[in-house]
Amino acid sequence: MIDGAWTMWGKKGEPGRVQTVTAALDLPQWGPESGPPLRVAVAGDFHLRPRGGRQARRYMEKIMEARPDMIFLLGDYANGHTRKSSMSPEKARGYFRMLRAPLGIFAVQGNHDQYYGWEPWKNMFTDLGICAMWNDSFLLHLPGGRKLQLSSVRDDYHMRIRPEELTLRLSPAIPHILLSHVPDIFPLLKPGTADAVISAHTHGGQICLPGGIPLGCISREKVKFTYPWSRLNGTPFLITRGLGCSVLPLRLCCPPEIIVLEIR
Repeated sequence: MIDGAWTMWGKKGEPGRVQTVTAALDLPQWGPESGPPLRVAVAGDFHLRPRGGRQARRYMEKIMEARPDMIFLLGDYANGHTRKSSMSPEKARGYFRMLRAPLGIFAVQGNHDQYYGWEPWKNMFTDLGICAMWNDSFLLHLPGGRKLQLSSVRDDYHMRIRPEELTLRLSPAIPHILLSHVPDIFPLLKPGTADAVISAHTHGGQICLPGGIPLGCISREKVKFTYPWSRLNGTPFLITRGLGCSVLPLRLCCPPEIIVLEIR
């Protein structure tokens, strides 16, 4: 009876209870005179299923409730390992078009987007004015004269990414944030490469014991991450538990979330 109740809650209850988690990042290159904090909505691991329209709409509404200046989308928009198990980019377009942010929306690719094929997702985002990133780096000029280097790392499930592929920091005087679907890139990072890395992929464990203790380790490096912040190889990593479910359509003691990050 108890097992059945927990299973029902994990399928029907907790996956729909999207939380908003707040976090802050202080950049030494920006001072208090540079203006109000930059408000960034961080969301990942959508895992959009073919008939998941109601859930997709809720995700977008929750992101917009944060009133973001900027949005970071951290991959795994597709679900499963085949196209049949996933919502198509054409259908997903109707939901992602709900997103608005005056300073830009940036999307990186996840491993499930590789299985589906990244090109149609990239094209869909580009058509909507969302910047689809793949080992890219941009120097952003923000209100108040602030500058921000924003870079991305392509996702490769087998971790064939080489250190020389990582974007070099433009200048220590310019803050550098790196977006990577997986947090397991940390062995490739030399201290000082980035002021912060923002990642997803782990789902926070997805199925956890009370207190958020994961039953499994969803990490290629077998690292037990802490949430929302971990410090890996000297670099702070912000890791979201994500929104959707992978493999098993369950979440227990690990509710879906978006993170509202204030960068100051």
